[in-house]
Amino acid sequence: MRAPLQSPDLTFAIRELEFLQRLALTAATAQKPDDLVELIIRETTLAMETDVCSLYLVAPDSEELILAATNGLNERMIGRAHMHVGEGITGWVAKERQPLFVRDVAQEPRFKWIAGVDQKRFRSMLSVPIEAGPRLVGVLNVQSTEERDYGPDVDFLRSIAAQVAGILERMELQRRLESQLSEIRISHEIHERFTRLSLNGAGIPAILEAVAALAGGGTGLYSSDGFRVRGVGDQGEKLPARLAVPTALNRPGAREVRLSGGRPPRELDVAPVRAGAELLGFLVAAVPDEVLDEDGRRRALEHGSTVLALELSKERAAAEVERRLRGDLVEELLAGGLDDAEAERLARQAERLGHRLPSRAWVIVIEPDDAESEAEMSARGRQDRIHAGLADLANRRLGGALTLTRSASAVLMAPEDAAGDLAAVERLAARAHEIVAPILKPGTASVGIGNLAESVGELARSHLEARQALRLSRRAGMRAKVTSYRSLGAFRLLLEVQSPDALRRFVQEVLGPLLKYEESRETPLLQTLETLAGTRWVRRAAARELGIHVNSMSYRVERIEEIAGLRLDEPETRVAVAIALRARTMLGM
Repeated sequence: MRAPLQSPDLTFAIRELEFLQRLALTAATAQKPDDLVELIIRETTLAMETDVCSLYLVAPDSEELILAATNGLNERMIGRAHMHVGEGITGWVAKERQPLFVRDVAQEPRFKWIAGVDQKRFRSMLSVPIEAGPRLVGVLNVQSTEERDYGPDVDFLRSIAAQVAGILERMELQRRLESQLSEIRISHEIHERFTRLSLNGAGIPAILEAVAALAGGGTGLYSSDGFRVRGVGDQGEKLPARLAVPTALNRPGAREVRLSGGRPPRELDVAPVRAGAELLGFLVAAVPDEVLDEDGRRRALEHGSTVLALELSKERAAAEVERRLRGDLVEELLAGGLDDAEAERLARQAERLGHRLPSRAWVIVIEPDDAESEAEMSARGRQDRIHAGLADLANRRLGGALTLTRSASAVLMAPEDAAGDLAAVERLAARAHEIVAPILKPGTASVGIGNLAESVGELARSHLEARQALRLSRRAGMRAKVTSYRSLGAFRLLLEVQSPDALRRFVQEVLGPLLKYEESRETPLLQTLETLAGTRWVRRAAARELGIHVNSMSYRVERIEEIAGLRLDEPETRVAVAIALRARTMLGM
């Protein structure tokens, strides 16, 4: 018995179904995206019995269509030929989301010739959009050299396009999954590497070296206010000493940024190092001329900054415990009121902690000059930098002298055998001031030096003298200066006067008439007297400093003696006047 004859429409429908089934099965076995695209083009050309099939895909985050595959046009233009959505027949189909059949492209006004791609021998063309739900994926085109009626083939090509859309979606999903798995694997490997470094106690330099190896450039650790505190390798050491960090990086949740810094300027990646909400510093990596793995570099910075935060927190905790133990001992010693036996006991405890208190030493005290400067010094980042700078100075110049950093002052104990005499100690104090001054900007600080302590028990007395030198220099209006207690001479006796009222009465007894005269007269007799005392009572020198003739100076001296009842040529009077002038400055009269 003969099989019943099938109608041409049924035969065509069966052919379409067989093709779509074959396309789906073959696509499921394709291993690579490029192989899959070539399969789509080849199978579509055969099924449509056409001369050319081309696939255009929408570029990510753009309004452009890019030639992704073709089996009849110039294959060298794959990935290079592009057109905007709405441009040409392909662009019109993408914009309108409708199929378009053109019997002769030469007669079609919407057709746009693309140099290097199109060929004049092709006449008829059918284009259909490739859509995945509401999203446009691309456009599928078929062309023939002879004039052809593609009208009956529109639904078939649309079916193919729908199948292609699903295949491409699965392909994109697979690509994303593979990319995510690759990122997870890389992230895990990097995390494991840094975790081992941290658990093994490798320390911050080893962590920075690991970041440098993964990021492909020198790395450095910066303080929270932008100063480089550590660098690794030649490139790391060449990083700028200070970095203008964007304020956005100080906010919680901020990620790494790329900026330009240094001289000559170079690109740098900067990642915040945080412990919870607290900003500990910044991890900085120089960007190499060619970045081979941008994702790996980014993850190295992310994990590196996390492990650095852990290491910095551990370091800070250990340093804080050590500083507190040492600080408690030294604070108790410097507070005074201890006998020699108690002082020696504290010295032995400090030595067990690894800090030997010198038996003969100069005490140097650094204090901010005003409330604003004190606020700058009390900031944690600045306090740590001041301590690190003074400790480094002590190690280099004094063989590890004891340092103590408080929120409103810093103390440096300089052993006599390492520091030398007072002149050498004053130079050392000036160097300490040079270290602290730029850290406190715009604030300022002054330095006081006590007399040499002859024993551990006398350190409290030297500390008190250093602070008294600072008090007197501030009362004299001096800022950002180094003052030793010994340089105060006889005027340091004023600090021993417990009653300000007694000093005030003394000033009134010596200078009272001149103070009253100054209130109502224009001739600056009190200033003249101060200048005269400051120039060791040499009238000609005082006249030069005041910019007046020596005869005028003589006249003013006579008026001073007449009003105040003084004899300025007597040594006792000169001493009394000099002390009264300094006491007046101290009292702010």
